[in-house]
Parts: sequence; structure tokens; C-alpha cells
Amino acid sequence: MALNINEQARKEANLRLLQRSMDQSISNILGNATHVVLYEFSQDSQSWEKSDVEGSMFLAERPSGYLLVILNRNSRDNYPMELSPDFQLQHSDPYLIFRQQIKGETVIRGIWFPNASERIAMNDMLEKTLEDLKNNPRPPPAATDEASAVLSTLLSPVTLGSVGNQNNTSIRQDSPSQQTSQPTLDKKSLQLALLSLIQDERFLDLLHAQYLKVAHARANRNNS
Repeated sequence: MALNINEQARKEANLRLLQRSMDQSISNILGNATHVVLYEFSQDSQSWEKSDVEGSMFLAERPSGYLLVILNRNSRDNYPMELSPDFQLQHSDPYLIFRQQIKGETVIRGIWFPNASERIAMNDMLEKTLEDLKNNPRPPPAATDEASAVLSTLLSPVTLGSVGNQNNTSIRQDSPSQQTSQPTLDKKSLQLALLSLIQDERFLDLLHAQYLKVAHARANRNNS
């Protein structure tokens, strides 16, 4: 019984760590491995190359889907891997090999497990997770309140280089009450919000549309 309590306490501590360091929307840890090492397959040399990423690995769940995370002991930058329906898994002792399409390119990664039982358990959990993902695809992630606040700031006229002044139009200034109603983000919250936004197609569409607006305004100004 004491062991179960200790395991639950450890899981809750790891969950808080993932929420703090990766994504506040992570709601559950489905599996973990004490230590793994990431290898990447080079298409140029057709060989495996050891990366500088190693540490504890977690299979986490969040509203938008599932996420593999390696808490990198060699760097402050952890290594996330978003699971998708096209994610292919191969179990090849002592590795788990992942193949996935990312930005139109095939990415092949190998995870080395020194602990065989952890590797087998992670493989079984990943197979179940991928099956669930194929049968029940997740909707695109929605922007959080903090992400929406960042989006509002990024797309404001002031942030986008005072386009209004270039076009002889006035820039709207928020009243003090409106300014104080905006949430204030610390550096870590800002990072998490930006990570959420970059996965949101609506954010990319809005940002691209605003970019075109700025580009056209500058072109018109240069031609006048």
C-alpha cells in the first residue's frame, strides 16, 4: 500500500513538472521510462546519429492529443514529440523506432532503453495510444486565454510597426481600464502560450493575414 502511495505521489510530482516545463494543459501521464537516449536517422548518410538528448521520458495526455516528452538532462531545452495518426512505431530491441511526417519530410527517430521492461511497457502503451488516436482523432488545439492574450498583443497595430502612422490613420489607444484588464504573463507563461499558439492554425492564418496587410501598406507607401 505504501508503495502505491509513493508511486502516486511521484506521478503527481512528475505531472506538475511537465505542466510547469512543457504545457499547462497536460492532464495525465500514461507511461514513463527512467532513462532513454534519442538517436536520429540521417537521410544523407543513411545512418543513425546519437543526439545530445537523453533523460526521463513521459507519455502525456492533453486535450489536443498525446505528447512524448524527454526531459533532457544535457540541456534546458526538453524534447517533445507530438503523436499523430500517421505516427509509425517499430519495436526493435533495445530500441523503439518512430517514423513520422513533419512539415512534409519523413523523420525517423530511435529511442534507446537500457531497461527492457520499461521499453516493453512503453511500446504496449504507445500501441494502445496510437490506436485510440486513429479511432478517435483529436480536434485542433484551441488557443488558451493566455495564448489569446499573446495573440492580441502580437496582432495589435503598435506591435506591428505602427502601420497606422504610415497610412496616416490613427492608432487606437486602450483606456486605462482596458489596459489593466489584460493579463500579465511571466516569461515562462509567455513561452507556454507561444508554444500553444504555434500549433493553432487560426493563429498562423491571422498572423499571415496581418503580415500581408503590413506588406501591402508598405508597398503602397513606397509607391506613393
